[in-house]
Amino acid sequence: MSGTVRAAFFDGLSRLKLDAIEIGSPAEGEVLIDVRASGVCGSDLHQFLGRWDQPQFVPGHEISGVVTAIGPNVSNVQPGDRVCVEPFIYCGRCRYCQAGRYFMCPDMGFLTLTAHGGFAEQVIAPAYALYRLPDTVSLEIGALCEPCAVGVHAARLAEVCPADEVLVLGAGTIGLMALAAAKHYGARKVCVTARHPHQAEIALALGADAVLPPDRDALLTEVGTHFADGPSVILEAVGSAGKTFQDALDVAGKLGRIALMGGNTGTIDSIDLAPVVMKELVIYGSGCYSQIGTQRDFEIALDVLASRPAEFEALITHRFDLESVQSAFETALDKDRSKAVKVMIIRDGGNQCNRRVS
Repeated sequence: MSGTVRAAFFDGLSRLKLDAIEIGSPAEGEVLIDVRASGVCGSDLHQFLGRWDQPQFVPGHEISGVVTAIGPNVSNVQPGDRVCVEPFIYCGRCRYCQAGRYFMCPDMGFLTLTAHGGFAEQVIAPAYALYRLPDTVSLEIGALCEPCAVGVHAARLAEVCPADEVLVLGAGTIGLMALAAAKHYGARKVCVTARHPHQAEIALALGADAVLPPDRDALLTEVGTHFADGPSVILEAVGSAGKTFQDALDVAGKLGRIALMGGNTGTIDSIDLAPVVMKELVIYGSGCYSQIGTQRDFEIALDVLASRPAEFEALITHRFDLESVQSAFETALDKDRSKAVKVMIIRDGGNQCNRRVS
């Protein structure tokens, strides 16, 4: 089985183009997926704008779809299964993989960076990277599993529990997913900073106790109002360009835990580490997702999404077909006018909630 399918590629600064690629039959341990939904991620936008190198492969790593063919020695899925895709490709043998932290694998590959990703009609992925969707989770919501796993990983590293009062810095998709993860782990209070009113509205719908202003001076005042002893956990989802690393250190409560999820997209000229020493803070770098203990972050993320799928529908603010991928990226960038949160490339059947698709 092989054929030609349409796919999107980066085509220089702030440009994408559609082209044809050959998709062969899945090899041993591989699966062919008919892509139904693929989200536009912040990392895709950094590549689009030239902040990061543009890959030569098809971008798009927030993927869900329907299995159409399986290679030899694949037993965990079968044709017709609705799945989401964890985009890592790893050896499974090194000490990092053996410990479940395959994100650190020295031979790590990634759909979009070392193989074609999901802004295409079809994609081939390793069978171990696939997760069957629960019956109540649509293919569109299934594509949210990848960003949800990022939030879950940070919450797990910071050991969020019912005793915690959590502050999430940032209300983009990752920040909103970190909010959902903190609520999943029973945090007694979760507040979120949001720059845009539509982000604040979704944060409150997902269970935030309060939405705080992102600007430093106002934030310092508001944190004192909502956290008597300061947040016990801070989940930072803005990144170095937003200068929020210092904010996290300064507003954290004594003995606080901080998980830094935001991307490194700007230079940090200086940072005052005195609060780390004086408040005995613990800082976790939270680069992506993997496995902690016996459970993978993707498995927990699916539980989070399946627990209240209708509430996560609000995150998907815009849907485009593959032919309109340029407009999809431009919409995702123009949040002030578009009020975009998660922009998705959708193909027919993206909203379907069934165990199997024939």
